[in-house]
Amino acid sequence: MTINLVQAHQQWMNRSPDETFSSLEDLFAFTSSRKDNSSQQIREIRDLHTEAMPSGSLVLNGSERPAALTHWSLGQLASHIGAPASYLRSLTPELANDCLRYGLKSSTKSCNTLYRMEGYSNGNSSLVAAAFTGPKYGRIWDADVVGQLIEATDGSSWKTPAELSDTHSSRGTGLYASDRDMFAFMVNEEDAVDVGGAKLGRGFFCWNSETGSSTFGLMTFLYNYVCANHIVWGAEHVNEISIYHRSRAQGHFVNDAIPALESFVRNSSFKDEIKTMVKGTRAAQLGDDLEYVTKRLTNSRFSKSEIENAWDAAHKQNEDPRTVWGMVQGLTAIAQDIPYIEKRVNLERRAGKLLEAQ
Repeated sequence: MTINLVQAHQQWMNRSPDETFSSLEDLFAFTSSRKDNSSQQIREIRDLHTEAMPSGSLVLNGSERPAALTHWSLGQLASHIGAPASYLRSLTPELANDCLRYGLKSSTKSCNTLYRMEGYSNGNSSLVAAAFTGPKYGRIWDADVVGQLIEATDGSSWKTPAELSDTHSSRGTGLYASDRDMFAFMVNEEDAVDVGGAKLGRGFFCWNSETGSSTFGLMTFLYNYVCANHIVWGAEHVNEISIYHRSRAQGHFVNDAIPALESFVRNSSFKDEIKTMVKGTRAAQLGDDLEYVTKRLTNSRFSKSEIENAWDAAHKQNEDPRTVWGMVQGLTAIAQDIPYIEKRVNLERRAGKLLEAQ
């Protein structure tokens, strides 16, 4: 089953220039410096104290130095006390502060507060309250993730994909980080994998958040082509690992995610696994003719018209629709012509299950 992946394209479209990095080393330097200048503390919410500053900002100011609330952390703090963040942002700082103070004093919960010291490089440092997560939040540092990416890809053919640039604009290279999260997109076209006669590159997305805006995630895949705006076309064998930031998150990152990344990036046996799978599905017969294949697959929740159209599409691609591999290629091909994404994805998933059943 082949699909198109747009996650990296969305990053490419929406990230600002100051969230874009030219290399893993630059991304690591940024996230490492941020980690080194961060601290976390479990606190009772009722002990938190906010103030409205003359500048119009809201700060956290208990017994320590005032820490500015970010757009993200204000939303998290409001969520902890059951207040609508969008409403608070519509009020004057003074009114918003009064509402926050009332909710904070009434709370019986605790939270993990993430502090960051920013501006230290230019001598104008300021303290920021970057996140208010649950007390059992298992923080995976962005720097640790990027460090593992560097270690896994060092000395290999892995690189960031080509970018689209002209005299008017220059887009990102696939490496991003903001005050809330990070995202990395890397590809390997030189060490391609032969799948059914087609040379497919290898790629992966990796993302994380120190502040609770997303899970840790690793998605690996084979692909046919990556265009200049970072849409991945014809992705196959897509696998994803997600780790929720709970108490054992760091252990799962070390024991599950890192080995999976290293295996995909370095392990040549992956190619042998793909070749074995393709050989098996090319040999697996569904039937001798369209009538028999139709009878068999209608029991697998495919309609008669889907099977007939996939049969014709497979022939056009020089695939044998009597085999599992050929029929899956035909089903995937006709799915691309379905205008409604829900129906297209549904057919692709059913085709994928047919492949996985072998």
